[in-house]
Amino acid sequence: MLNKVHHVTYAVNSIADIADYMENNFDLKPIRVDEFTDRGFKSVLFQVGETLVDFFEPIRDDTALARQLRETGPGVMHVAWGVDDIDGMFNDLKAKGNELRGEGPSVSPYGYKTANIEPSSSHNIHFQLAEGEHS
Repeated sequence: MLNKVHHVTYAVNSIADIADYMENNFDLKPIRVDEFTDRGFKSVLFQVGETLVDFFEPIRDDTALARQLRETGPGVMHVAWGVDDIDGMFNDLKAKGNELRGEGPSVSPYGYKTANIEPSSSHNIHFQLAEGEHS
């Protein structure tokens, strides 16, 4: 089942501004800065204990990330919960009546596997499951 907070993802207007804030206020330096053109965002990734914290900045206006920023402003996109058997959990959640995105877990741009429960199945909360570590 759930075994840790794998990562927390925030939507922000500027990853450069948040990277400066994190370093100046918490002495945290990014472990990665990336641009995922095909997915429409830039990211900055931090390691906080065993939890990853990433901040996404949209680079296109036609993404869910850009829509979220327009509608609600900066904030948490989702919390991903660590699991040990994401494939089995995906199938188990479907068998329990949950709607999940895709036909199975997918691989994140950082190399770990993820599965997303549709908010309509989880009291309008975006639950993401994650297995593995970043590459």
